[in-house]
Amino acid sequence: MAMYVANRSQKVKGYLACAALTGLMLFDRSPVEAVASGGAVALLFTVGYKVGEIRRARISQRLTAAGFLAVRDEQGSQRFLRPGQHLPGHTNPFPA
Repeated sequence: MAMYVANRSQKVKGYLACAALTGLMLFDRSPVEAVASGGAVALLFTVGYKVGEIRRARISQRLTAAGFLAVRDEQGSQRFLRPGQHLPGHTNPFPA
């Protein structure tokens, strides 16, 4: 699940690509077509990011309802641990 999270840098790159598309089309075609196509691609990116966010929220809700524990790993990504499972390195090396 963590692989498909749209972080800030991915969103910025996507919207910069929309602006670049609009700029390139301004040289080739009319300004109305350039702005319309750039806006359409930006709308597509926005809908895609929102759908992914909703999908991840539903999966997260299902996992927590099934007893999985939501934790943050050392990179700050959200992970889910099975009941009774610990993050690597968080176990007691000297059990009683």
